[in-house]
Amino acid sequence: MPANEHLEGQWREWRHARVAELTRPYGWTALVAQHWLRDGDTGLVLEGLPGTWGVADGKVLYTPPAEGPNLVVDGEYATATVEIVPGRNQTYGHGRSVPVYFGVSEVETIPRTTDDGDRIFAVRVRDPRESARKDFSGLTAYEYDPAWRIPARFTPAVREDVEQVTVETGVRETTARIGTLTFEHAGRTYELALIGKDASYGVQPVAHIRDLTSAKTTYGAGRVVELQFSDESGERIDHIDFNYLTALPCAFTNFVTCPLPPSQNHLDFEVLAGEKKPDVVIDRVLTFQSS
Repeated sequence: MPANEHLEGQWREWRHARVAELTRPYGWTALVAQHWLRDGDTGLVLEGLPGTWGVADGKVLYTPPAEGPNLVVDGEYATATVEIVPGRNQTYGHGRSVPVYFGVSEVETIPRTTDDGDRIFAVRVRDPRESARKDFSGLTAYEYDPAWRIPARFTPAVREDVEQVTVETGVRETTARIGTLTFEHAGRTYELALIGKDASYGVQPVAHIRDLTSAKTTYGAGRVVELQFSDESGERIDHIDFNYLTALPCAFTNFVTCPLPPSQNHLDFEVLAGEKKPDVVIDRVLTFQSS
């Protein structure tokens, strides 16, 4: 294992980048709106956005107005009905999506599912002025402790998509399970379900947990930590470093659908490592109406 001084130094650089990331122009804290659409919707006017919106055959469609303000889609003003492909501002990859702007704001779409299994879509708006005005200098973490860098063993599994309950009541988000991670703490063995995020560089393994600090000193809906494969084939993970735990985006904004951690990832001990809860509490206001 690398020397403790090296581990702590690398973590300090990462913490600085983490806080800076929260205030990037089109990051999570720039979100100012989340509008919901269903298949078959047509001609809808969304507050704060131009034109009309709808969904046909699983595609989110934007129709520009005859005159006046308009969206810029992939560098050009829309001149006819155009699909706004989901995924532009996802953390790990953009897929087929393209940049969409309305003035200084970025516009994106995301696919989700209702509790009844119906496909729905959200149109989100990110305003860089919103993130620029926020101060995260008070976002703290436990001091780095190498004892929380724990040896672990990854057991790959056939990828399985799971519709996970989210903080947005009535909305579910697809998470891809890629296997389990086994580790020991205080003489007991624990097994976490791992999520696989599709990124431009491959699959990014992520563990989403709750522990006995949740809602006390850390964010109540849980925290996540990115893990690293130790081989090129993506079949081995040697450790989990809980010092890199971070709060979910829903700790900072209402306009997200953070999935809740699976029950097997609820740990029965305090993880006194990683990011603490923000000093500003977000009062959860739901944006989705089930009826």
